Amino acid sequence: MPNLVPLYGKDKKIFSTTDGSFSFFNLTYNEAYRAKSVGAYNESLYKFVLGSGIIDRLKKGNVKLLDICFGLGYNLAITIDEAIKSGATNRLEIISLEIDRELPEIVKENLIFFPYKGYEILRKLLKSTVEDNFSLNIHFGDASKTIFKINKKFDVIFFDPFSKSKNPEMWDIKIFKRLYDLLDNDGVVVTYACSKKIRKEFEEACFKVFSTPNLPNDFQPGTLLKKSH
Repeated sequence: MPNLVPLYGKDKKIFSTTDGSFSFFNLTYNEAYRAKSVGAYNESLYKFVLGSGIIDRLKKGNVKLLDICFGLGYNLAITIDEAIKSGATNRLEIISLEIDRELPEIVKENLIFFPYKGYEILRKLLKSTVEDNFSLNIHFGDASKTIFKINKKFDVIFFDPFSKSKNPEMWDIKIFKRLYDLLDNDGVVVTYACSKKIRKEFEEACFKVFSTPNLPNDFQPGTLLKKSH
Protein backbone atom coordinates (compact mmCIF):
# COMPACT_ATOMS: atom_id res chain seq x y z
CA MET A 1 0.00 0.00 0.00
CA PRO A 2 1.50 3.38 -0.97
CA ASN A 3 2.28 5.80 1.82
CA LEU A 4 -0.23 8.53 2.59
CA VAL A 5 2.68 10.84 3.43
CA PRO A 6 3.25 12.99 0.31
CA LEU A 7 6.51 12.61 -1.59
CA TYR A 8 6.83 15.50 -4.00
CA GLY A 9 10.53 15.64 -4.79
CA LYS A 10 13.37 18.05 -4.21
CA ASP A 11 12.79 20.26 -7.27
CA LYS A 12 9.01 19.98 -7.76
CA LYS A 13 6.02 21.99 -6.57
CA ILE A 14 2.52 20.54 -6.67
CA PHE A 15 -0.52 22.44 -7.94
CA SER A 16 -4.14 21.65 -8.81
CA THR A 17 -5.32 21.95 -12.43
CA THR A 18 -8.75 23.02 -13.67
CA ASP A 19 -10.15 19.49 -14.04
CA GLY A 20 -9.29 18.66 -10.42
CA SER A 21 -6.20 16.60 -11.22
CA PHE A 22 -2.75 17.45 -9.88
CA SER A 23 0.40 18.41 -11.71
CA PHE A 24 3.88 19.51 -10.67
CA PHE A 25 6.08 22.43 -11.62
CA ASN A 26 9.66 21.33 -12.23
CA LEU A 27 12.06 23.94 -10.86
CA THR A 28 15.01 22.52 -12.80
CA TYR A 29 13.33 22.86 -16.20
CA ASN A 30 11.18 25.82 -15.08
CA GLU A 31 8.08 24.23 -16.60
CA ALA A 32 4.99 22.30 -15.50
CA TYR A 33 4.40 18.68 -16.47
CA ARG A 34 0.84 19.55 -17.43
CA ALA A 35 -0.94 22.85 -18.09
CA LYS A 36 -3.12 24.19 -15.30
CA SER A 37 -5.62 25.72 -17.72
CA VAL A 38 -6.33 22.52 -19.67
CA GLY A 39 -6.07 20.06 -16.79
CA ALA A 40 -3.54 17.26 -16.40
CA TYR A 41 -6.14 14.52 -16.86
CA ASN A 42 -7.87 16.14 -19.84
CA GLU A 43 -4.65 16.92 -21.69
CA SER A 44 -3.44 13.33 -21.47
CA LEU A 45 -6.85 11.86 -22.26
CA TYR A 46 -7.56 13.95 -25.35
CA LYS A 47 -4.11 14.64 -26.81
CA PHE A 48 -2.52 11.26 -26.19
CA VAL A 49 -4.96 8.46 -25.41
CA LEU A 50 -7.98 9.42 -27.52
CA GLY A 51 -5.83 11.30 -30.01
CA SER A 52 -3.74 8.21 -30.80
CA GLY A 53 -6.63 5.76 -31.08
CA ILE A 54 -4.63 3.32 -28.95
CA ILE A 55 -7.71 1.75 -27.33
CA ASP A 56 -9.22 0.83 -30.69
CA ARG A 57 -5.90 -0.80 -31.59
CA LEU A 58 -5.94 -2.77 -28.34
CA LYS A 59 -9.40 -4.10 -29.10
CA LYS A 60 -8.04 -5.56 -32.34
CA GLY A 61 -4.68 -6.94 -31.20
CA ASN A 62 -1.54 -6.54 -29.12
CA VAL A 63 0.02 -3.07 -29.04
CA LYS A 64 3.60 -1.90 -28.52
CA LEU A 65 3.77 1.59 -27.00
CA LEU A 66 6.83 3.83 -26.66
CA ASP A 67 6.24 6.46 -23.98
CA ILE A 68 8.54 9.53 -24.16
CA CYS A 69 8.69 10.73 -21.33
CA PHE A 70 7.10 9.02 -18.29
CA GLY A 71 6.63 12.25 -16.29
CA LEU A 72 3.84 11.85 -13.72
CA GLY A 73 2.47 8.80 -15.51
CA TYR A 74 -0.80 10.35 -16.67
CA ASN A 75 -0.50 9.14 -20.27
CA LEU A 76 0.06 5.56 -19.15
CA ALA A 77 -2.43 5.50 -16.27
CA ILE A 78 -5.22 6.86 -18.46
CA THR A 79 -4.33 4.45 -21.28
CA ILE A 80 -4.52 1.54 -18.83
CA ASP A 81 -7.76 2.83 -17.33
CA GLU A 82 -9.43 3.31 -20.72
CA ALA A 83 -8.24 -0.13 -21.84
CA ILE A 84 -9.81 -1.75 -18.79
CA LYS A 85 -13.07 0.16 -19.24
CA SER A 86 -13.21 -0.88 -22.91
CA GLY A 87 -12.90 -4.56 -22.05
CA ALA A 88 -9.81 -4.95 -24.25
CA THR A 89 -7.84 -8.05 -23.26
CA ASN A 90 -4.97 -7.90 -25.74
CA ARG A 91 -1.46 -7.25 -24.49
CA LEU A 92 -0.11 -3.72 -24.08
CA GLU A 93 3.69 -3.72 -24.02
CA ILE A 94 5.10 -0.38 -22.84
CA ILE A 95 8.63 0.94 -22.99
CA SER A 96 9.01 4.32 -21.28
CA LEU A 97 11.96 6.73 -21.36
CA GLU A 98 12.60 9.01 -18.38
CA ILE A 99 15.57 10.99 -17.10
CA ASP A 100 14.25 11.62 -13.56
CA ARG A 101 14.28 8.54 -11.32
CA GLU A 102 12.33 10.45 -8.69
CA LEU A 103 9.13 10.61 -10.77
CA PRO A 104 8.17 6.90 -10.65
CA GLU A 105 8.79 7.02 -6.88
CA ILE A 106 6.40 9.96 -6.57
CA VAL A 107 3.77 7.96 -8.46
CA LYS A 108 4.33 4.87 -6.32
CA GLU A 109 4.15 6.75 -3.02
CA ASN A 110 1.12 9.01 -3.59
CA LEU A 111 -2.60 8.39 -3.91
CA ILE A 112 -3.48 11.84 -5.24
CA PHE A 113 -3.51 10.96 -8.94
CA PHE A 114 -6.51 9.76 -10.93
CA PRO A 115 -7.90 7.74 -12.66
CA TYR A 116 -7.49 5.61 -9.56
CA LYS A 117 -7.76 2.20 -11.23
CA GLY A 118 -5.28 3.17 -13.91
CA TYR A 119 -2.80 4.42 -11.32
CA GLU A 120 -3.35 1.34 -9.17
CA ILE A 121 -2.23 -0.87 -12.06
CA LEU A 122 0.59 1.53 -12.98
CA ARG A 123 1.97 1.40 -9.42
CA LYS A 124 1.97 -2.39 -9.61
CA LEU A 125 3.81 -2.23 -12.93
CA LEU A 126 6.44 0.04 -11.40
CA LYS A 127 7.12 -2.66 -8.82
CA SER A 128 6.83 -5.85 -10.87
CA THR A 129 6.91 -4.80 -14.60
CA VAL A 130 3.99 -7.14 -15.47
CA GLU A 131 0.36 -6.96 -14.33
CA ASP A 132 -2.52 -8.75 -16.08
CA ASN A 133 -2.18 -7.96 -19.82
CA PHE A 134 0.08 -4.93 -19.27
CA SER A 135 3.89 -4.75 -19.13
CA LEU A 136 6.17 -1.80 -18.46
CA ASN A 137 9.91 -1.29 -18.73
CA ILE A 138 11.44 2.11 -17.97
CA HIS A 139 14.77 3.09 -19.52
CA PHE A 140 16.33 5.76 -17.32
CA GLY A 141 18.65 8.37 -18.76
CA ASP A 142 18.65 11.27 -21.18
CA ALA A 143 15.94 10.35 -23.70
CA SER A 144 17.79 12.16 -26.50
CA LYS A 145 20.42 9.43 -26.10
CA THR A 146 18.47 6.39 -24.86
CA ILE A 147 16.07 6.63 -27.81
CA PHE A 148 18.92 5.49 -30.05
CA LYS A 149 19.38 2.35 -27.95
CA ILE A 150 15.85 1.08 -28.64
CA ASN A 151 15.74 -1.50 -31.42
CA LYS A 152 12.12 -2.44 -32.03
CA LYS A 153 9.10 -1.07 -33.87
CA PHE A 154 6.13 0.51 -32.12
CA ASP A 155 2.47 0.84 -32.99
CA VAL A 156 2.02 4.02 -30.95
CA ILE A 157 4.53 6.59 -29.66
CA PHE A 158 3.63 9.17 -27.02
CA PHE A 159 6.08 12.06 -27.52
CA ASP A 160 5.82 14.13 -24.34
CA PRO A 161 9.07 15.90 -23.37
CA PHE A 162 9.19 19.41 -21.95
CA SER A 163 8.72 22.19 -24.51
CA LYS A 164 11.29 23.08 -27.15
CA SER A 165 12.32 26.23 -25.25
CA LYS A 166 13.12 24.19 -22.11
CA ASN A 167 14.22 20.87 -23.60
CA PRO A 168 15.53 21.73 -27.12
CA GLU A 169 17.60 18.56 -27.59
CA MET A 170 14.37 16.52 -27.71
CA TRP A 171 12.94 18.64 -30.54
CA ASP A 172 15.86 18.19 -32.91
CA ILE A 173 15.33 16.85 -36.43
CA LYS A 174 17.51 13.82 -35.62
CA ILE A 175 15.05 12.86 -32.86
CA PHE A 176 12.12 13.24 -35.26
CA LYS A 177 13.86 11.00 -37.78
CA ARG A 178 14.51 8.47 -35.04
CA LEU A 179 10.79 8.48 -34.17
CA TYR A 180 10.08 7.77 -37.84
CA ASP A 181 12.48 4.82 -37.81
CA LEU A 182 10.97 3.38 -34.62
CA LEU A 183 7.38 3.64 -35.86
CA ASP A 184 5.65 0.69 -37.48
CA ASN A 185 4.36 1.40 -40.99
CA ASP A 186 0.75 1.87 -39.84
CA GLY A 187 1.68 3.35 -36.47
CA VAL A 188 1.12 6.85 -35.07
CA VAL A 189 3.02 9.39 -32.99
CA VAL A 190 1.10 11.87 -30.85
CA THR A 191 2.39 14.97 -29.06
CA TYR A 192 0.86 17.94 -27.27
CA ALA A 193 2.80 20.48 -29.39
CA CYS A 194 1.02 22.02 -32.37
CA SER A 195 2.99 25.09 -33.50
CA LYS A 196 3.40 25.59 -37.25
CA LYS A 197 7.19 25.56 -36.88
CA ILE A 198 7.30 22.23 -35.07
CA ARG A 199 4.81 20.67 -37.47
CA LYS A 200 6.91 21.80 -40.40
CA GLU A 201 9.97 20.18 -38.82
CA PHE A 202 8.04 16.93 -38.42
CA GLU A 203 7.16 17.13 -42.12
CA GLU A 204 10.88 17.55 -42.89
CA ALA A 205 11.38 14.22 -41.09
CA CYS A 206 8.92 12.69 -43.62
CA PHE A 207 5.85 12.58 -41.37
CA LYS A 208 2.31 13.35 -42.46
CA VAL A 209 0.91 15.83 -39.94
CA PHE A 210 -2.65 15.96 -38.57
CA SER A 211 -4.41 17.58 -35.62
CA THR A 212 -5.82 15.49 -32.81
CA PRO A 213 -9.53 16.05 -32.05
CA ASN A 214 -10.25 19.34 -30.28
CA LEU A 215 -10.19 19.41 -26.51
CA PRO A 216 -13.15 20.65 -24.44
CA ASN A 217 -13.48 24.43 -24.06
CA ASP A 218 -11.73 25.00 -27.40
CA PHE A 219 -8.22 24.38 -26.07
CA GLN A 220 -5.69 23.84 -28.83
CA PRO A 221 -5.35 20.31 -30.19
CA GLY A 222 -2.25 18.16 -30.17
CA THR A 223 -0.49 16.76 -33.22
CA LEU A 224 -0.89 13.31 -34.80
CA LEU A 225 1.91 11.99 -37.02
CA LYS A 226 1.86 9.14 -39.53
CA LYS A 227 4.48 7.77 -41.86
CA SER A 228 4.41 8.98 -45.45
CA HIS A 229 4.48 5.98 -47.78
